[in-house]
Amino acid sequence: MKSITLLPTTLFFVALSCNKDISSNIPDCIKNEIKANKLKKDWYVGSVEEYSFQGKLVYSFNPDNKIVVDGSSFIKDGACKTICSVGGFGGPNVDSCNGDRFNQTAIFKGTIWKK
Repeated sequence: MKSITLLPTTLFFVALSCNKDISSNIPDCIKNEIKANKLKKDWYVGSVEEYSFQGKLVYSFNPDNKIVVDGSSFIKDGACKTICSVGGFGGPNVDSCNGDRFNQTAIFKGTIWKK
């Protein structure tokens, strides 16, 4: 009898996990960019993270594990406009973005998507 009462709960969590690969509370253009590119072999983004930066929510498109030292993180606003890139060949010290140091001033909100 207990397995019958657990079945609806189990189905609920299975249904949630099917839609879990991209967070739903993000701008459509960010979501669409991930969906359009995530299966491409030449798209070297390993994760997308949301930050609060200079009073706005921004999205960091981070290089995947295949990019060792020279991959930059591209910081995009909610309209998918790239506002800067940080990291890359110069490492973490290359983090100037709109006059502020991104790595020191941006507040991490969460991971939107990860390979």
